[in-house]
Amino acid sequence: MQKFVTLLVLLLVMVFAVTAQQKSISITVTGTVQDGISGKPVELAAIQLVRQTDSTIYKTVLSDRKGKFLIDSAVPGSYLIRINYVGTVVREIPLYLSAENRLQPLGTIQLELASHELTAVSVTAKKAMLNTSIDRKVYNVGQDIMAQSGSVSDILKNVPSVEVDIEGNISLRGSEEVMVLINGRPSPLMGKNRAEVLQQIPANTIERIEVITNPSARFRPDGTSGIINIVLKKNTKAGFNGNLTGNIGNLARANSSLTLNLKTAKWNSFATYSIRQDERNRYGSIDRRLLDANAGVSGYYTEDFRSKARPLGNLFRAGMEYTLDAQNSLGISGSFLRTDLVRNNIQSRYFYDKNRALSSQINRLRYAPAFEIEKDATLFWQHNFKKEGAELRLEATASSQSEDEKNYYTNQYIYPANKPIPDNNWVTQIEKNQQITLDYVNPLSGSAKIEMGYAGSFVQQDIDFYVENFDSVQNKMLRNALTSNRFLYNFTLHALYATYQKSFEAFSFSAGLRAEQAYMKINLLTRDSLLNNRYFQLYPTLHLAYKLRHGELQLNYSRRANRPEGDDLNPFPEYIDPLNLTAGNPQLLPEFIHSFEFGYQWKNRVFTIVPSIYYRSKYNGFTTVTRPFKDSVLLTTRENLSSDQSAGLELVVSAKPSKTLSANLSSNVFYNTIDASATGLGTKKSIVSMNMNFNTTYTVTPTTMFQFSCNYRSARQTAQGQVSPTFVMNLGARKDLFQNKLSITATLSDIFRTLEQKSLLNTAFLYQNSVNSRDARVFYIGFNFRFGTSARKPGDEKLQFDNSL
Repeated sequence: MQKFVTLLVLLLVMVFAVTAQQKSISITVTGTVQDGISGKPVELAAIQLVRQTDSTIYKTVLSDRKGKFLIDSAVPGSYLIRINYVGTVVREIPLYLSAENRLQPLGTIQLELASHELTAVSVTAKKAMLNTSIDRKVYNVGQDIMAQSGSVSDILKNVPSVEVDIEGNISLRGSEEVMVLINGRPSPLMGKNRAEVLQQIPANTIERIEVITNPSARFRPDGTSGIINIVLKKNTKAGFNGNLTGNIGNLARANSSLTLNLKTAKWNSFATYSIRQDERNRYGSIDRRLLDANAGVSGYYTEDFRSKARPLGNLFRAGMEYTLDAQNSLGISGSFLRTDLVRNNIQSRYFYDKNRALSSQINRLRYAPAFEIEKDATLFWQHNFKKEGAELRLEATASSQSEDEKNYYTNQYIYPANKPIPDNNWVTQIEKNQQITLDYVNPLSGSAKIEMGYAGSFVQQDIDFYVENFDSVQNKMLRNALTSNRFLYNFTLHALYATYQKSFEAFSFSAGLRAEQAYMKINLLTRDSLLNNRYFQLYPTLHLAYKLRHGELQLNYSRRANRPEGDDLNPFPEYIDPLNLTAGNPQLLPEFIHSFEFGYQWKNRVFTIVPSIYYRSKYNGFTTVTRPFKDSVLLTTRENLSSDQSAGLELVVSAKPSKTLSANLSSNVFYNTIDASATGLGTKKSIVSMNMNFNTTYTVTPTTMFQFSCNYRSARQTAQGQVSPTFVMNLGARKDLFQNKLSITATLSDIFRTLEQKSLLNTAFLYQNSVNSRDARVFYIGFNFRFGTSARKPGDEKLQFDNSL
């Protein structure tokens, strides 16, 4: 830790050495934009500060609802103020900024209509696929061709810093301990089964995905590596409009969605329905050597398995917002997701003695119908104070998730031959979640702002395992009292936070503190045992930034936590596979992380380059541990490491060299050291790992484009072994017709069928190689049809953006 502090001090010295060489003079330009005829303020006019020497754009801002704008951090020199607004003549005002005048007011600037014949204006603009900054990446899903047919899990593979393995598990900068939010709030969907859920939610219902590696104190500190926020679509265009999509794929895959929106002066209402029929075929093998106390081989075990499932998902979302007056608005929204699927598995198992002689062969068949239902409702009220930018927002959310899975097993004894024996395992899980937040924002001056608020979270979880076995005496299935169990979990969290932001010319900072009081209650009903825990923690955050001529330097710090969920604490084993049991650990402690990040953002007309150095120091870190349970049965659970440290270099490059070509490249190289001595599994282990994402879009004509993407993930280490590298490539194409009202898309994922995951488990009691693969080559062809009209009032020439495909 001392070495890192020394390195941090050196980095700070370098920052101030660099900044000392920059011009310290900062000038602020202000003004107001008005309609030349009515005299009304013009909102959303684009004001650009352009250097006269090379015609480069120094900065661009938008006017607020009062027509006012402010351009800060300008340096002395000769400029043009260029003002653009739809339907008006472009205004250009020569401007010389002198070091003697730190404030340059331009007064009121009036705009003239470009044509007196103009009655309506429609402008189409598209967002960049990727917007990057040092601590945040925003991936606009609507610009990804794969989003028209794929799932959210498919799109996450293209997001910088994010990795998705073959089972849909998410990692951020090499850590699977990442918090996933929906619309900025926690959701029970993103718990134990989030990998399954993300593979089922249609990507075309997503507006954007935000990756925040060092969030401010306003956000919950959960997640080792940061936050992934999935923002759902909510159309805000005036009038009535909609969007209809449909896709057909190989293996009878299909999906479709319909979105409707109606916006008037006071009301905005929306509704979305989507249905998705998927096909998931998985294959794999296990090769295991059982070791004795002297590291000799005591036996061998091999397994081949095949799994098939056809999940059917139905998602419905709806909501409305009402503007009471200029200061107050309220709204309500909700969603309902139901997923039905039937799993059919076969596991062929072979047991050998130490001489490789076959001792038994068993086929285990599984028939498992299951369904999952998630529903939520959100109510908000927002008050905008007369002071520009000051607001108060109260929001309450209630959600629930219910899962019912019935596993019917048949054990076929091939050698020695015996009659089949059934056993059943039924899992019922219910989780309820209530949240309430109160957020207050107040700009204290033109260069300072304070945010504060309260957040309360209340979770109730009920997990019921029902196991029954065949009784040969009574010739029927009977409940197994030893393996059946019920687990109740309650978690309450109260949090207060405050952040203060201030800028001094080119330098700015944001400091925050979050105080949390947590209460946890575990009820092991089967054992008639209660466990209670409570703890109070402080989570400080600090963000420093310095603007340079062509970029920005940032240094960020946050203290983070990763709290075990109900499944992590449930000690009752899940007997889905009697040879490979999984269970939680009620003694599992929360892990805490110190996260540092130093980065630089540089951009010009073609490139945006964001290199970042980060360091994470973790204690009580989680790890997955497999131990012998009895005979040849293995038990996998979660334990705390002594420590875990990782440092990395991340590079994100976005380029648009021409109007027809754009590309995004992100790479992450990190060094990870884990100390597993607390688990009794040895001392420190270290490895260098990396991942890389690349996607490019080529626009052949204004209505035809192609997209290519690929991602690579290198080997990862675990406390007891490692996971091998993976690589995958995808391709997509789109054709727009009928003045961009209709789009035809075609996508092909995993072009060369390379998606495969190999893992190694090397312990004192076994050596195991396993391989998992899936039928990931998926072809889709489909359409996206946009319809509707925009309601306009006479003389209303406000810019309407269409960011859909």
